[in-house]
Amino acid sequence: MSGKMKKLNVSLLALSATFMAGSSLASETRDPNNIMQAKIEPFVNSAVLKDFTVSKGSELSLTDLRSITGKTSLEWNWTAGSSIVFHRDYYVPSDAESREAWGRGSTPLFSFFIYNETPIDDYLIVDLGQGVTAYNNGDAGLRVKLDFKGWRAVGVSLNNDMEYREMAGSRVSGGTQDGGGDGPALSISRGIGSKIDSIRFMAPRAVKKGRFFIDHIMLSVDDFRYQWSDYHVKTRITEPEVRYKYSPLPKVSAAQLQQDLNTVETRFKDFLLYEADPRFKENINFKDLKQKFDSFTIRKSADGVITGRHVLTGKQKNRYQMGHMKPEDKKLFDEYIDLADYSTLMYNISRAYNKTRNNAERQQLANMYILLTEHLIDQGFYKGSGLITTHHWGYSSRWWYLSAFLMRDVLAQANLQKTIYDALLWYAREFKDSFDMVLTPDSSNLDYYNTLARQHLALLFLETDAKERGRLVASFANYISGSLSQNVPGSKDGLRADGTAWRHNGHYPGYAFPAFPNTAGLAYLFSGTAFAVKDEAYHNLKKALVSAWIYSNPNTGISISGRHPFATESLNSIADSYRWLALANKGKVDTELAGIYLTLAGKTAKQSAAIFKQEIAPAKLPQGFWAFNGGAFGIHRFNDKMVTLKTYNSNVWSSEIYFEENRYGRYQSNGSAQILSHKKPSEQGFVEAGWDWNRLPGITAIHLPFDKLNSPVTHTLMLRGETPYNGTSSLQQKYGMMASLLLSPSGMTNFDSKFTAKKTVLAADDHLIMVGTDIRSSNNNKDVETTLFQLSSDSSGNALLNGKTVSSSSPLSFKTGDWLIDGDGNGYLITNAPQGYVVKQKQKSIQGEPDKRYVGMARKETQGVFSSAWLDHSQQGNNAGYEYLVILDATPSKMQNLASQLKSGNKPYEFSAQSNAHIVKDRLSQVNGYAFYKSGNIEDDLVKSANMPAIVMTKQDGDALVVSGVTTNLNIVNEKRPKPLAVKVTLNGVWKVKQANPKVKVKASGSTTELVFSSFFGIPEEILLYK
Repeated sequence: MSGKMKKLNVSLLALSATFMAGSSLASETRDPNNIMQAKIEPFVNSAVLKDFTVSKGSELSLTDLRSITGKTSLEWNWTAGSSIVFHRDYYVPSDAESREAWGRGSTPLFSFFIYNETPIDDYLIVDLGQGVTAYNNGDAGLRVKLDFKGWRAVGVSLNNDMEYREMAGSRVSGGTQDGGGDGPALSISRGIGSKIDSIRFMAPRAVKKGRFFIDHIMLSVDDFRYQWSDYHVKTRITEPEVRYKYSPLPKVSAAQLQQDLNTVETRFKDFLLYEADPRFKENINFKDLKQKFDSFTIRKSADGVITGRHVLTGKQKNRYQMGHMKPEDKKLFDEYIDLADYSTLMYNISRAYNKTRNNAERQQLANMYILLTEHLIDQGFYKGSGLITTHHWGYSSRWWYLSAFLMRDVLAQANLQKTIYDALLWYAREFKDSFDMVLTPDSSNLDYYNTLARQHLALLFLETDAKERGRLVASFANYISGSLSQNVPGSKDGLRADGTAWRHNGHYPGYAFPAFPNTAGLAYLFSGTAFAVKDEAYHNLKKALVSAWIYSNPNTGISISGRHPFATESLNSIADSYRWLALANKGKVDTELAGIYLTLAGKTAKQSAAIFKQEIAPAKLPQGFWAFNGGAFGIHRFNDKMVTLKTYNSNVWSSEIYFEENRYGRYQSNGSAQILSHKKPSEQGFVEAGWDWNRLPGITAIHLPFDKLNSPVTHTLMLRGETPYNGTSSLQQKYGMMASLLLSPSGMTNFDSKFTAKKTVLAADDHLIMVGTDIRSSNNNKDVETTLFQLSSDSSGNALLNGKTVSSSSPLSFKTGDWLIDGDGNGYLITNAPQGYVVKQKQKSIQGEPDKRYVGMARKETQGVFSSAWLDHSQQGNNAGYEYLVILDATPSKMQNLASQLKSGNKPYEFSAQSNAHIVKDRLSQVNGYAFYKSGNIEDDLVKSANMPAIVMTKQDGDALVVSGVTTNLNIVNEKRPKPLAVKVTLNGVWKVKQANPKVKVKASGSTTELVFSSFFGIPEEILLYK
């Protein structure tokens, strides 16, 4: 072997040894808590200067002139090409290790802040690695374009965004390409590796000298989706900028268009200032505003230097991993200001400025607003500055947009209107699908409606050119109409044909309710002008609002709450939406919406005249049954009671579970049947303290200890079913049915893959017939229960068992023939179940989400006294079943009478469980329900067969027969727009059409009649027949 070859091999062995040393370090530092703890250098102590090597031509010191964290930062005075090297040992986890530590897709993030006083057409070069010196490159690095003034946040994934360097110097000995020992170093390209001990910052060469301020060098674990490119740093993720698409102008004269534009602008200003916003609390007290402003410690020196507390968005906090921070870092971090709080002050100042008559205060308010704006610009909230990421931008910035609109004249006087317009447009790129004003499948985003739709309009009014402003507002109005009216494809966001409103691929009131005031408000702003929303958009939005009125009482049920089961949405928060949309109707007030508003607002018909210019009666609470298969639920209303029947399927998820929230909520849709009276849930027994997460009323489930009930997925779990056919149907908008085939998933920890249950409910008038069969588990139904009720004793009465108060902390048993009344006056007649229990006891539980998100994530143990009743299926073994009757207006005498009739053989219904169907025939209402769990024939006098899993309901009155049919399959295929499915139902006998429905075809043949229902998005259709 030649000497030259020996030399190269020795070098490679040395390189290998270096890697091995890194591996040794990794084995010592792979503890998840260590990986999750951000390594932060805030530069608050001059002792850190000894950790720098400063090359010739550079000077380094600590300064209090500017800073991000604490009161000081690094001041680096440099000459062209000079450098500083920061020496610190860091372990760089792989993305897999980061994911394992955090439980979600993650990556190690390297970040720092830099302040540039003068834009430079060149780059700052940053190198990271081992043994980096002024003359020896690191393993990898990045370039920062310096064409900016102010602070900039720089952040890149160490594993995915770095430019790999050519290894040389200390890593591989010199040699030529032919193996000789003389000449330049031989280079081998590689990644960052698992260890770095030095970071070099090299000054640009385009100018002779300059000064930078550097602060807050950090290595942390971040969500792998959120390192975005900007004008200064290139990463693997680029969020394209907004590019407006213009719609044709309305066909009116230029003068009329300008007049309408002025009308909208004036109306918008008045709307913001004088209409209530449920998401914003106004405070225009000058003393309070000044005190809040002073707490931000923003100052501007005579030479223009701006200082003040650092501002960041709520989601930017994630990269700091607050639950794992060192106490000294947390103390400094707590000095930061969330942009949501910052912009809240800006909005309150703008409101005070427009409302006050005190000119001196008005000028001070204007000065405060401008300084707040200049501080944001100085902090890096500027066009082209990515701030590493600004995802979920609207939640932090929504009030900034609106304040800028109200202060547009003040901004113009300070020559800042264009700057702020450009910045706010730049950060809107997260919602490019909306801000482009191009109708796409993603254009109906409820988060956009919630946080940025009105803000979008406010932004457009910042446009300084009047003609351009008109084009933009016209395009915006046209876009809003399109986004509200489109038949949304696949599982995208938007308003659905059945009245559900989708976000996160399913019906989600938690996002829909905040969106409703903004969409209804926009319809009101544009009404009566050339920009008015189109009829289809209006009707879709009305459908969604009326549906919300139906499925809320005034709160929504736990089962459709998403990830916030004890913070459900309330109609009281969106009451004005009904008023605004009622007034936005073309030509005349929509009296249906107006009536709902009057009820929610507690106003009388006499008071309505002043609001709507006509007398309108307040709406009565809805009565009857409605199917909402876009959410796999049905609503039954009787008097002031509302029952939410909820299941799930392969198109509709069961519940939403996050890292922080609803950790024990997996059973929300297991055939639940929560009953709510017309008051707050917390006032009728539904409280979190002490709640047994296994016992939501109506569900059938395996009762698990909380450690096993806790979601096995560390972060998001939105479990879907194994079949698309679970859901509900209705008949005459009075009667309804739910069919729910529960099939547990395979391969998930703490889920029993053998668990099944087939659950059917028929609802009519004051009662619900609840039946279940095929209940099985891998452990012979051990701990399998069907819950009747669970109510906190703090806000509900005592339960009764056969007329006697339940006060025992030891479970009392009951069986077929017994009856109960819960603390809210709902009765339960046990018609077929061998064993059940009722108890009043103190329960210990645990929070579904912590008091404070991200701060340690500690979930407290809770406790409370609850009355609960459940059917115990463990005594039946596999293939268990149950039957019981729920009475919504129960009294002891009524329940005793029903029990006596049952005992004498007079059952209030007939139930037949066949191989492919549940058949429930209600003798009280004369309504029959057929839940086809499979296609095929059944044994029945009237209904013979169905060609697919479906729900068929009938009610016969003499020779007249009304039949409804639906498949709850939403037919969402490959993210395309849903299309109708043909449900064929065969009836015994020859029937003729008495009242036609174009969506139901009727054909008699021989001794049978075939009905073909066009079933679109799970919306039931019905036909009236006669013999």
